[in-house]
Amino acid sequence: MPALDERGKIAAAQLAFYVPIAIISLLFFIRYLFSNDGGWFMLLIFALIRIVGGALIVAGESMTDPSIDLFIAAYLLFHAGLAILMLASIGFISLAGYRSYSDYYSVRRLYFFAGGLALVTLGLSIAAGLLGTHVNPDVTTGLILRRVSAGVYGALYLVLVFMTMVAWSHRYAMRSYRRKLLAGVTLALPFLGARVAYEFLASWSSSDPFGNELSSNPTLAKFNPVQGDWIPYLVMGLVVEFVAALIYAVFGAMLHRRHP
Repeated sequence: MPALDERGKIAAAQLAFYVPIAIISLLFFIRYLFSNDGGWFMLLIFALIRIVGGALIVAGESMTDPSIDLFIAAYLLFHAGLAILMLASIGFISLAGYRSYSDYYSVRRLYFFAGGLALVTLGLSIAAGLLGTHVNPDVTTGLILRRVSAGVYGALYLVLVFMTMVAWSHRYAMRSYRRKLLAGVTLALPFLGARVAYEFLASWSSSDPFGNELSSNPTLAKFNPVQGDWIPYLVMGLVVEFVAALIYAVFGAMLHRRHP
């Protein structure tokens, strides 16, 4: 069996790190279903996406003659999974404002707008991950969609920051334990921002999905998740989003322990 390279070892570690988050999210989702908004459900889906993505990379690198489809699926999930994490962010912001600002019509409209942006960029990420491969060899359209998707991720992040500011403006109408959850969401924002920044840089790092035609700018080329430097991929691509997911899980669990 071939030895795992750096990305294969990272993928193996990814499996171990996300299993606890998946279990915690599943338990709270089963207990509350959608009665407390969709934060736990989206966090569960995100954790499962990262587990599946890691498993695909490990499986591909463990085979002597792996199918390219394993890597296509793995890196498609890498980009598309960010949309699910941002949907989880919306869910936890809404959960923090339960029976306070989240009941306001204007705030609910903002949630729907942010959720719509997340679904748009999810679709763009999936399409961009397939274009330029054997599924559809249209590299040019795939490149455009990757960059458009990264731009929408940036816009969605700004909307999340604005939503958090709106939530804090209603802090005096919130229970203290829900303010703690909102503090956790706020704490996660810089890590989420770093992940969005990596997504943007990755979209300009290569003209094809697998980094076979890296940017002539050596700095940008380092941010390609497939052929670039594995350290930015690990830190800005995976660690920061894991920290954000862990913050949601910890602060969300603290909320339900205080108010089951």
